[in-house]
Amino acid sequence: MERFLRLYQIRYAGRLAGIMLITSLFSFLLHGLGIGKENILMLFIVGVLLVAYCTNGYQYGVIASIVSVMVFNYLFTEPVRTFSISNQDDVILLIFFLVAALISSNLTVRFRNQVEVARKNEQLAEQLTMEQERIKFAMEKEQMRSNLLRSISHDLRTPLTGIAGASSLIAESGDKMDRESIVSLGKDINEQADWLIQLVENILNMTKIDSGKLVVEKKPEAVEDVINNALSYVKGRRKQRRVEIDIPEEMLLVEMDGKMIVQVIINLLDNAIKHTKEDGFIRIKTEAAPEGVWFSVEDNGTGIEEVIKDRIFDEFVTFRPVNRDTGKGIGLGLAICKAIVTAHGGTIEALNREEGGACFRFYLPFDGHLPEKEQ
Repeated sequence: MERFLRLYQIRYAGRLAGIMLITSLFSFLLHGLGIGKENILMLFIVGVLLVAYCTNGYQYGVIASIVSVMVFNYLFTEPVRTFSISNQDDVILLIFFLVAALISSNLTVRFRNQVEVARKNEQLAEQLTMEQERIKFAMEKEQMRSNLLRSISHDLRTPLTGIAGASSLIAESGDKMDRESIVSLGKDINEQADWLIQLVENILNMTKIDSGKLVVEKKPEAVEDVINNALSYVKGRRKQRRVEIDIPEEMLLVEMDGKMIVQVIINLLDNAIKHTKEDGFIRIKTEAAPEGVWFSVEDNGTGIEEVIKDRIFDEFVTFRPVNRDTGKGIGLGLAICKAIVTAHGGTIEALNREEGGACFRFYLPFDGHLPEKEQ
């Protein structure tokens, strides 16, 4: 520590000597050009200010002030090249110069110290802000983890309870039940199992997305086959809802990862089912565009609340279901839809229909270029 302190003292002493030497030489040059000694004193004051700014401590400014007085006395007061002063005006001038130099150097050192304190305070504030952001992020992450675990445990418990109850009833009273009741219980078990499969699939997809391991394997897929495949997965859950399919008569082949796009449509259909009544209406529509294909899923349900419209594709965002039975979900489905569509080079959006209900549509391009947005 003492070694570093000594090195700094040597460095500051060198700066003091260098500034004083340059100031003296420059003042001598100005004197040779006929510049008055009053103006030359201003040059020495500048030199003192530079010393105070470029060093650390009041002592260097005091030394610079005294050296400046001595150099000025030796070079520019009568008799020159001596430390004697024959003119009383020069004595007063040097006294005022010394006082002004000391005050100026003192103020400069204070200003420099204040700047250094302000800089350290700013760095400390930035560190505190970063630490607060880190703590906030950790708390949000922990809260999100808790919400996810709580939602998953709740959503898993509901279908598992149904499966366990129905299967137990069949096992215990199957020989006393008619075939129609057994088939009905079997359908319920199948419906709950399908929902569990979809939940696990969404969680696995989100895990891949968050870890950057989502791999899109594109190949030509028929749009009609992809839609029918998706419908087969939600057949048991759509119950009394009327589902319409509106696709062009000509076959549409699109480069896509068929399994992932099926998952997108399943999630959009599941979302529509949750937010429509049992006599509700759902339409799946595709439209060919010059650069690709639009897919849309429309319903006449509750629509999208304005408060979440801008963040509806974020994780863990859910909105009001029609009833308690259709309220299952942990808010991952739409976030997964956006990630998958974006990975295909497409875009996805959510709208409220003028007739009531919601419309979710996404675009898959042929060549990776997005179309111009409609006005």
